[in-house]
Amino acid sequence: GRAGKRVRDEEDEIVKKLDKLIEKIENQMQQSQQQQQQSSKQATTKIDVAPLPKTLVDALLTQKSRAIVITEAKKPFRIVSVNQCWEKLCGYSFVESQGATLGSLLQGPDTDTTAATNLIVKLLQGEAEAGVTLTNYTKSGRRFRNRVRVGPLHDDYNNTVPYFVGVLQEVRDGM
Repeated sequence: GRAGKRVRDEEDEIVKKLDKLIEKIENQMQQSQQQQQQSSKQATTKIDVAPLPKTLVDALLTQKSRAIVITEAKKPFRIVSVNQCWEKLCGYSFVESQGATLGSLLQGPDTDTTAATNLIVKLLQGEAEAGVTLTNYTKSGRRFRNRVRVGPLHDDYNNTVPYFVGVLQEVRDGM
């Protein structure tokens, strides 16, 4: 009688506590999933895998939505041209950039200069494209992760490579 009822009451109490606990855990999991979805939405910039421009005309005229820098193909690889996307990303104007080197503009305390140098070495060895993710700095000093892809710009008329092109893309963690 009474002992059995007390045991059932205790069991009911335990079940209620477990139900509340399960509900609490499910709510926490749901909140966590929502936060993950929101943070992944913020960092869903598509990685730029489009082909690099191959000629100076292509680099100057057709690359409106990508941050483009064009440098000389010989040391010290001075900047010849940048587009508006590059100006917006890096903070330097076309005029400020011309004649400067990328290292003098974007390099900072956490920039891996060896990795940056290796990009140039690969191009000088004749590779069609090289890429790396570097830590760079804007004109205002803002630190950013920069996925850089570089390649030669061909002058088919003279059969030379007078320039290199760089496509820069700011990346967030997880890209």
